[in-house]
Amino acid sequence: MDKFKFEKVCNSILILFIPLFFLLSCQEGLDPTMNKSVESFIKGNVLVISGRKSWPLADSILELRVVGFKKFPPTDIIGEILSGEAYFTDTLPRFIDTIPYVLKIDKPPVDLSYLVCAYRYGTIMEWRVAGVYSDDTTYERTPKKLFVPSGKTISGVDIKVDFRNLPKQPF
Repeated sequence: MDKFKFEKVCNSILILFIPLFFLLSCQEGLDPTMNKSVESFIKGNVLVISGRKSWPLADSILELRVVGFKKFPPTDIIGEILSGEAYFTDTLPRFIDTIPYVLKIDKPPVDLSYLVCAYRYGTIMEWRVAGVYSDDTTYERTPKKLFVPSGKTISGVDIKVDFRNLPKQPF
């Protein structure tokens, strides 16, 4: 095969394969709907079963939140929160018996191994678990796992709090 024919064949191959390569490599990659994140939610109530009068003093409860962890027991709470391995609500109302909450899950599907209601009683690092999503209200309170599928809202996930009988602290 002479040099001219060889170059012509190579040019034809390049002309065919370069556009084909770009067409195949851009398939769905530039689709703006591909990057839409699907959020899920957990909704429920924090139920203060020990009654409204059982709340600690106002200066002892600075914040109240529902927090969901993928691992139990949580080993590096701050690291898990910063890396997105834990989910938490905004600050919830205090000093009432029934507190509705909505926990947004940014990256579903996810298995939560430990869903709690916790309160901050001092510095940003001083937190105490007040209630655990569980079937029992004993001191041990075995955490109940919760699977959160993509794009769904799971309702009726209530957490019982007994300020006179707090659960075992994981940290």
